[in-house]
Amino acid sequence: MNKLIIPAILFILLSACSQKERLEYPHYDIELSLLPAEQYISVTGSWKIPLEPGNGTIEFYLHKQLEVKQLLLNGRDINRLSVEESDISYMPDAKKYTIKTGSLRNRTATISFNYDGRITDWNEESSSVIGEEWTEMGSSFPWYPYSTDYNPFSYEVEILTDGNLCTFMMGSETRDDYYAIYRAENPTNDMVVCAAKDLKTISSNQYRCNFKLAHTSFSEEFTDTLVSDIEAILGLFNNWFPPGNNKICLVESMRENGRAYTRLGGIYLPGFDESNYYKLRKHYTWYLAHEIAHLWWYRANSNTWEGWLNESLAEYSALRVLRELYGQQYFNEWIEAKEQKSEGTAPVWQLNCKGGQALTILYDKAPLLLYELEQKAGTHSFELFMWSLLRHKASTTEEFLNILEEKQGKEVKEWFITRLKEA
Repeated sequence: MNKLIIPAILFILLSACSQKERLEYPHYDIELSLLPAEQYISVTGSWKIPLEPGNGTIEFYLHKQLEVKQLLLNGRDINRLSVEESDISYMPDAKKYTIKTGSLRNRTATISFNYDGRITDWNEESSSVIGEEWTEMGSSFPWYPYSTDYNPFSYEVEILTDGNLCTFMMGSETRDDYYAIYRAENPTNDMVVCAAKDLKTISSNQYRCNFKLAHTSFSEEFTDTLVSDIEAILGLFNNWFPPGNNKICLVESMRENGRAYTRLGGIYLPGFDESNYYKLRKHYTWYLAHEIAHLWWYRANSNTWEGWLNESLAEYSALRVLRELYGQQYFNEWIEAKEQKSEGTAPVWQLNCKGGQALTILYDKAPLLLYELEQKAGTHSFELFMWSLLRHKASTTEEFLNILEEKQGKEVKEWFITRLKEA
């Protein structure tokens, strides 16, 4: 089964604003022509960005095989534009575009774009692919002007096809035979386009959430089982955590390579097999619970050691689901396995994200520290602490520790710092 490395995630409500008011979130309006059999896309659209005082540049990324035909800033040609190799490890096939904006009077920059190309090159472990059997395009290509500086964002995307293709994206949907329009009213952090000839979608409402399942191969019986299991997980998280998303989707990814991942409001899982699911249902519960937990635990910067917050809190939340659904003994088996894996590993504090022990530290050692904290504080107090982390939108270890001191006292905070620094 694929190891889960994901940044994880929660929807934020979008406040309406008039054109005279400051744009609260970046917004994309895109028309995408998609021909998966030819691995060809054509994209036109605009990207509105709220500017902070002193902004001198706008950086974004596009797949290296896309040919830019037009790029305008506030309706004018861009004179100061540089293009170089990607400097982000998870986007090795991208080009980095830098626009020097100078001193714009407007508080909103509008970038208009037009480009196309055949995308045939991507990393073997990429979660983005394009082909006749299955297409899944997100920021790891990236197929749209993606920026790490302007997240989250809203979008409206119109997808044009040859009429033989079913598509799916997060957000509300309006469709006809040859097009589909998707609107993400609530900001998200990616635009993932999924497409296949036999893609199916079902919807249900659970715990104040609108849940959608997109798949190509599930039987009706298995779909009912999967929805029931997700409902049980969501029920626990909605009891333990502040109210979460109002729209969540889960996609059965038909990729052969690449890992599962979570976006704000969307979970993309490869490698589902009905017979294996029934045989390994408890393990799949963990798999799903970890991913769903990232809809709450996502705020830390996953490109730094602070990402331990995302992964350990999501992983330990998943372990608590296992304890609740399958009992203490099964939970203890997972704890014992993680203890064995963690022996002799480096500290969590300032961990090397690219080091050979990183995965073990993130998914085994760090969650064990949270288990110790729950034992020390007591289950009820630990749940109140997790609630406070989410309410305060904690995104750094310092914020985590400050809230821990507020809820449990300085002695517990100092103890936990010591545990974070221990090998």
